[in-house]
Amino acid sequence: MPKLKAISQPLPLAKMAYERLRDSILHGQLVPGEVYNEMTLAKDLGISRTPVREALLELSAQGLVIFLPRKGVLVKHFTRKDVEEIFELRRVIELAAMEKVTGHEPPCDLSKLKKHLDDQRKAVVKRDFTGFMKADRAFHATFCDLTDNRRLSQIIENIRDLIHFMGMQGLGTTGRAEVVIQEHERVLKAVAQRDPIKARKEMEHHLNLSKQAVLRYYDSKNGR
Repeated sequence: MPKLKAISQPLPLAKMAYERLRDSILHGQLVPGEVYNEMTLAKDLGISRTPVREALLELSAQGLVIFLPRKGVLVKHFTRKDVEEIFELRRVIELAAMEKVTGHEPPCDLSKLKKHLDDQRKAVVKRDFTGFMKADRAFHATFCDLTDNRRLSQIIENIRDLIHFMGMQGLGTTGRAEVVIQEHERVLKAVAQRDPIKARKEMEHHLNLSKQAVLRYYDSKNGR
């Protein structure tokens, strides 16, 4: 069982425990399919069991872990159905965002999107896949933010950790990160040209290929 880095600051412990455990899941330190003991996690983090319990409850509400009575907590191993459902939801939300952002009057400021794309390019050069996924997360979230619909942004934010986790697995496909950048460039170009049909088409193409990459990973893990 991996040791987690102890928390050095005292407050707020539950929030800090949540962020540490969440990051450990997203970055693969806590392994899907493994069962972990609350007391052991608390000891690794250097804090009491109570804030760890609160953090795990929040992670459970997000669908990242599952409580197993009298056994511990299980880091969720996602199924093909989970992947299909998440990408179905992304398709509904993000394609709608494409149309709204592309047709916005006055034209939306695309500077943040360009920065996130540049951050992805730099991350690929460094082979920093954690940084790549952070920039990827920001790229997609910014489109939703530009719709000026806070409820839409909140929905995508609620599943963003699941998207991040699945995306990290999808990057296991050789050369996928470089292809993602090309897909993002085409999406951004269509938006800059204020072509809603092309922007929607490019984003749909990107989401479909991303889903296929994630499904290939899960199929390989399950011997398909």
